[in-house]
Amino acid sequence: MNQIIGIYFRSIKTFKSKEIKLNKMATSRNDFHNKFNNGDIPSHLDFVEIFDNFVHRDDDKADLQMVETGADNQHYITPALLKAAFQNAGIIAGNCYVPYKEFQDNFSGSSIQLDPAPIADSAKVYKNGQLLKEIEDYNVNYDSGVLTFSAPINGRNIEINYWSKNTSDSEEAGSNPILGSLSIPFKENFDELTFNNDKITLTEIPVKDSIRIYKNGQLLREGAGKDYAVDYNNGVITFSAIISDRNIEVDYWYKSTVTLSDLELNTKYVDLTTAQTIGGNKTFTETVEGKNFIKTGGTSSQFLMADGSVSTSPGSDYDAGHAGFGILAFGNGGYQKFSNGLILQWAYLTNNSTTYTFPLTWPNRALSVVLSTVRNSSGSKGFNHVYSITSTSYFAVIDGTYGYMFAIGY
Repeated sequence: MNQIIGIYFRSIKTFKSKEIKLNKMATSRNDFHNKFNNGDIPSHLDFVEIFDNFVHRDDDKADLQMVETGADNQHYITPALLKAAFQNAGIIAGNCYVPYKEFQDNFSGSSIQLDPAPIADSAKVYKNGQLLKEIEDYNVNYDSGVLTFSAPINGRNIEINYWSKNTSDSEEAGSNPILGSLSIPFKENFDELTFNNDKITLTEIPVKDSIRIYKNGQLLREGAGKDYAVDYNNGVITFSAIISDRNIEVDYWYKSTVTLSDLELNTKYVDLTTAQTIGGNKTFTETVEGKNFIKTGGTSSQFLMADGSVSTSPGSDYDAGHAGFGILAFGNGGYQKFSNGLILQWAYLTNNSTTYTFPLTWPNRALSVVLSTVRNSSGSKGFNHVYSITSTSYFAVIDGTYGYMFAIGY
């Protein structure tokens, strides 16, 4: 009897497991817990369901082809694969470019077929080292790769420098795809007064076919039996003869490994933990809030103003702006603005009857202007008057040559 009951319950549990398997993509942990309560007998399907809900380190690992296809959402990516995906982003996205050079010695004709086709606007054509003008001297069909000259060329050395889309996904013999690299332009100059050599060792290892060398502005020709040869593995240029008393310029690109800790990323993106320097004028589209702002070299008693200046007032927590006690056009003066809008202004007067300008234009108006005279005895006039008060000026009459102004406004 007990065996029959056991078979019955196992059958019910198997049915439930199948029902769960069919209706759910993944089973929660609580459901798994319920399958293994004390006294329960897990079925084969229960164990299958458990293992199907866990990631297998080999069977469920994605490869680069899956990343390139981009349609699979059931496999996991390891850090190593993620790095490879970043490094091969150009070939995955289909926009990894590589430089090419083509030579036509003693060329005669009207057109040249470039293979592979160049990227738009990347072609530079030289005739006997002289740069030609596109449209005026030649045209390029960037789809078919056909370069057509405006007039036939007779017996001239032609060099075409251009960039093309890289279609190789491996470092094959004789190829130099820029996979896993950030291509950077570089320029080295050698002065005619100091350069006297038949070799140059470049600072960086150049990308194949990216080098252009100019002697006194004239393009030199690369290759065996020409002006120079390049060891692209070691970055060494060897000229066909010693060069002296000439200006040499070497333009080329070199490969820099792309990493997630690239310094260029640290200068472009702000994070919460990295020490960073941020420059330039910033325009914010939303309100920016912060608990505090810290100025390098500042003290805890300083207050950073909205214009980037720093207040050193003892009451800087309430300082809405002020001018110091420096010499203004009319003498010593200044002002103090408060956060509630109230403004105090003062000035030292040096004429007993004239129009003065307030140290600060009143945003609204002056509420009170008081004058006093600097004297050690009674004056002849016996009064201090002020009138014609505007937002920018006032006329003062004081009983002496020198005096003071004090005003309150907002």
